[in-house]
Amino acid sequence: MSDFEPRDIDPGHFFVRLFYILVYLAILAVVRFVLWGVLLIQLGCHLIGMSPNRGAQKTGQVVSEYIYKIWLYLSYNTDDRPFPFRKRTTDIED
Repeated sequence: MSDFEPRDIDPGHFFVRLFYILVYLAILAVVRFVLWGVLLIQLGCHLIGMSPNRGAQKTGQVVSEYIYKIWLYLSYNTDDRPFPFRKRTTDIED
C-alpha cells in the first residue's frame, strides 16, 4: 500500500500554508546573512590564531537548527511552524 492517500483539500488550509511558506522563504533569505557573519567571525579567529569563538559556535548551532526546522516545515515533513509563529525552544546544551 502506498503512503500517499488522496484526501479532500481545504482551499483555506492551502492558502494559509502558502502564506507561511512565503514568509519562511523571506526569513531564510535574511538568516543566511547571519550564517555568513558567523562564518566570517570563525574564519577571522582562525586566521589570527585564536581558538574558535564559543559565542559564534552557539549562534551557528541555533541558526542551523532553526533553518533545519524551517526546511522541515517547507518540505511538508511537519506541520509544526517554527519561530516566530511558534514559541522558540532553547534546548542547546552548554
